[in-house]
Parts: sequence; structure tokens; C-alpha cells
Amino acid sequence: MAQRTGSALVLATIAGLLTYAGLWPFTFMVAAGSAILAWEWGRLVRQATLDAGFIIHAATAIATCIVAATGSAWTAFLVLVAGTCAAALATHKLQTRAWSAFGVLYLGLPGLLLVLFRADHAYGLAAILFLFLVVWSADTAAYFTGRALGGPKLAPSISPGKTWSGFAGGLAVPTLLSYGYALWLGGTSAVILALAGAALALSSQIGDLVESSIKRTFHVKDAGQLLPGHGGLFDRVDGLIGAALAAGVIVYFRDFLNAGRALLIWP
Repeated sequence: MAQRTGSALVLATIAGLLTYAGLWPFTFMVAAGSAILAWEWGRLVRQATLDAGFIIHAATAIATCIVAATGSAWTAFLVLVAGTCAAALATHKLQTRAWSAFGVLYLGLPGLLLVLFRADHAYGLAAILFLFLVVWSADTAAYFTGRALGGPKLAPSISPGKTWSGFAGGLAVPTLLSYGYALWLGGTSAVILALAGAALALSSQIGDLVESSIKRTFHVKDAGQLLPGHGGLFDRVDGLIGAALAAGVIVYFRDFLNAGRALLIWP
């Protein structure tokens, strides 16, 4: 537990500093993290690391982040789609081809979206901090509520340790914190932002279950060994992946080019 807490604090500190430092330091962090995720994905689905699939995956993820940071969101998406197709063609086995392509898209799109949120000059920092607040509070609340209350299992065939009580705690706490965040931010509806926070917290927990399901498919306990007490980076950011995708859906229907404002400011 101490090891898990320590590595989480170190990761949170680094993420917080680079997020606060500005768009390009944040983009560098997301691009570097995306390259690590590409390495872990290859190890997970192809039992390989430094192969053609990794090179394509990592190069696509990094290029997508850089292009997104310049403000060309749709161009970045086209880069991501092209990389997804290239990853599918780079492997021979049909099943491996599908998983390789899925990984480029599933891990690359959240990176694009995170950079897009941070690129909002007025609300970029606040939007990323909001996402971090929701995801990390959902993860922490689910863990401690589940341990304290126990009860029926949420998805025993996928993640035996998760309970319905933990799931409820992982929804309630981020919802309350989102309400408080809206009051601190000002200029937005606290009720609607709390509901948005609840939706992101739900998506975060779904992201956790998706990663657990993928690991079970390939009979792997952890995606890597990068983070003591957690496993790989994928094990740590699975919830952020789910929340970022959900946030992307929200802003797509509101104002995709001013993503931070679209996520945070509600009438």
C-alpha cells in the first residue's frame, strides 16, 4: 500500500507540474506517456515490444499529440486514423492485426483529446485539472469504499476485487467534488457540472473494467512494471482513458474547437 501511494504521489506531482507549465510541456508528457503505452500494448497483445507495430503505434501517438497542440484537431484525427490502418497492415495474424489497430485508436484518441483540452487558452488548465480531479477521486473513493464496506462483486469474471459499494463510492465522491469545483470556478452551473463529473466518473470506472477485460483476455496480471504498486502505465491511466473519451463526446456535441470551455461552462 505504501509503495502504491508513493508512486501515485510522484506521478501526480509530475503530471500536475507539467500540466501547469503550459501546453507544450503537457503535450510532451502526453506524447511520452503515449509512447510508453504503445510499448506496453505491444507487450500485451503481440508479446513483442520493439517491433514494427510498436514503431507505428508510438510514432502515430506522438505525431497526433504534436499536431493537436498546433490547433489542427481534425488533421490530428486523420493522422491517428492513418496510423491505425498502418498498424493493421504491419502484422500478419488476423487477431493480432485487429488488436494492434484497436490499440492505436483506443490509446491514441484520449491523448489527442487531452492535448485538445489543454490547448484551450481560456479554460485548458482548468479542464485538465477537472479531469484529473474526477478520475483520481473516483479511483481513490472506489478503492477505499470497497475495502471498507465490501458487499456484492461488481464484475467478478473481469475484476474480482471490485464491489458495488466501491462503484457507488467512485460515483458519489467525484460528483460532490465536481459540484465544489464548479463553485470554485464560477460562471457555470454547479448542478450540470456535477452531472458531467458523474458521467466522467462512470466512464472512468468503465475504462478500468475495459483494461481488466483486455488483460484477462491475454492472461496478464499487469500491463507492465513501470510503476511500483500499480504495474504499468496502462494500469494507472485506464480510468483517465475512459474519462477523456467521454469528455470528448461531450465537447463534440457542444464546441469541439473550444474544448475546455465546452466541458466546464454550462448555462
